Amino acid sequence: MDAIQKVLVVGRGAVGGLFGTLIEEKIGDRFAFLCDEDRKARYQQNDYVVNGVKTTVRYVSPADAYPVDLVLIATKASGFADAMEQIKPFLKPDTILVSCLNGIESDETLMRAFSQPVIRAISQKMDARYHDGELTYSSTGELVIGMEQKSQKEAFEALVDFFERIRFPYVASNDIVHDQYSKLMLNCGINQVCAIHRATYGNVMWDPELHRLFVDTMKETRDVLATQGVRISDAEIESWEDAIARLDPDSMPSMAQDVLAGRKTEVDLFAKTIMDIAKKAGVPAPVNTMLYGKIKEIEKR
Repeated sequence: MDAIQKVLVVGRGAVGGLFGTLIEEKIGDRFAFLCDEDRKARYQQNDYVVNGVKTTVRYVSPADAYPVDLVLIATKASGFADAMEQIKPFLKPDTILVSCLNGIESDETLMRAFSQPVIRAISQKMDARYHDGELTYSSTGELVIGMEQKSQKEAFEALVDFFERIRFPYVASNDIVHDQYSKLMLNCGINQVCAIHRATYGNVMWDPELHRLFVDTMKETRDVLATQGVRISDAEIESWEDAIARLDPDSMPSMAQDVLAGRKTEVDLFAKTIMDIAKKAGVPAPVNTMLYGKIKEIEKR
């Protein structure tokens, strides 16, 4: 496998915009955001501002297709199916595919749909916010990547080599599937609690009731996942608390941003996933069920 040179990111929201901007800074016009024609025209006509600085990046649509080495998909779950269609004209047999989406389903979906190598990943520890063409962040966070099976070794090593060359913030996981479940546990806590209370990271860490709900949700999620053989320690829960405490206290996770913007949330990736697992296992999940109901009510307004 040749070294990664040409890269696409699908999705220019908080995560996609952050990771895409970091890559573009290092490889220039070998990078592009991929979007549909209408969005491409709109993006090209309007300023894109990152931490207060007007930024020029390249945009392409499927009509501009050329072979690329790496595709990062960072859309919302609602845009994932469209993203999979948009990337098809750009793929080579060895194009590496990486999903930055929340939840635990998108990697499996990519593996079923494409023969290209799919490297599991987790976007974490960033505090990026995106609104009306402006991206702000104080922490770049990191992309956790992991090799699930030996057949992925060549693609995984090429991805590591690329990230090392451009000094991209990444972590190589020794057990990426476990780490994805652990991140799901965090998302069930921090995303959903912030969403129903329109709360910031600081609100959750400093308000005793919100903090207790945050931790209780993680613990319930941990207990439900244990029925599937996923073992998450108390130390992991504490490490996630520490990670949230280090983020910008005035920022908030994506689901809270969606609620404030009146967008559909990704609650089905979080509470609904845990509720379904709990139902099949015959165990209760009252906290996630309560949060799911409240968020669905918010979506109806």
